[in-house]
Amino acid sequence: MNERHRAYESVIGALVADAAAMGFHWLYDQALIAKYGGEHPEFHTPVRAEYQDKGYFAHEGKQAGEFSHYGAQLLSMQDAINANGQYSEQGYIESFRKWFDFGGQWQGYTDHPTRQTLLNLYQRKSNDEPDEEPVAACGADDTQNPALSKLPPLIAVHGQDQDLMDKVESAVRVTNNNDTAVSYAKAVAIMIKSAHKGLSPGQCVAQAKEVGVDIAIAINTAESMLKRRSKEVAQEVGMHCGLDASFIVITHLLLQAENYEKTVRENIYCGGDSCGRAIPLGAILSACFFGSDKAMPASWIARTALPGSVLPRQAG
Repeated sequence: MNERHRAYESVIGALVADAAAMGFHWLYDQALIAKYGGEHPEFHTPVRAEYQDKGYFAHEGKQAGEFSHYGAQLLSMQDAINANGQYSEQGYIESFRKWFDFGGQWQGYTDHPTRQTLLNLYQRKSNDEPDEEPVAACGADDTQNPALSKLPPLIAVHGQDQDLMDKVESAVRVTNNNDTAVSYAKAVAIMIKSAHKGLSPGQCVAQAKEVGVDIAIAINTAESMLKRRSKEVAQEVGMHCGLDASFIVITHLLLQAENYEKTVRENIYCGGDSCGRAIPLGAILSACFFGSDKAMPASWIARTALPGSVLPRQAG
């Protein structure tokens, strides 16, 4: 299949996986997810009573098929690229503000790196610092999953660029100004780029080892636990938002992936920050399996409230 089509599918696949996971997002009790989600935990309307103080209920008022704040972060990058025809740091910052600042497009939970980034931008303004590139120091010193949310649209457009990793680092530092966050994001970027080429999930993971020793160690950790289910791995390494845990769980899910549907569902059963993991997971799986009987189900796409902005120009 054409890389261009896989790249488009990757953006859609990330949002669909996020929406599928939203109903049990940040529920840290796998037994409760199984109880209320049954065999089909995807596209579940979030219900506060189901959390029973075993997690953080963040999505009051959201309906099945809507995306989380991670999906909104992806869309802020998509809008920036649509507006400018390509990535620019300043354009991304402007779009990020339009989405998440006071009176912005996003109505819902706002995470720590987003809040801190906005505060940093206001601080820069109050100090009369120049509002021009490079300004990526506005990001929070944070190593959580929001560092990954912007990647699918960025790589869909710039995956063939020689300076792709420079663009990845720029985009990540806008919200997560931290070397560790950049390293994990580069690894996921390589996985997504490899998926666009039609590689298998396992091959995508192998390609990411080149980023550095820390990434290779994390992947080796996931590989060492392949005889166990991913939800058991999540219980051991952590279900939380930190990239140190989520990257291992994402990698383990990819290494065991049989198809998009089953793997995204298993991610939900893992619990915790399922939406944070869903963005890179959905992006990679949808591209890897595009055009096969393992692909993202059309019925799942139909159940997702996809905005018009995710019909990128590069998909034509």
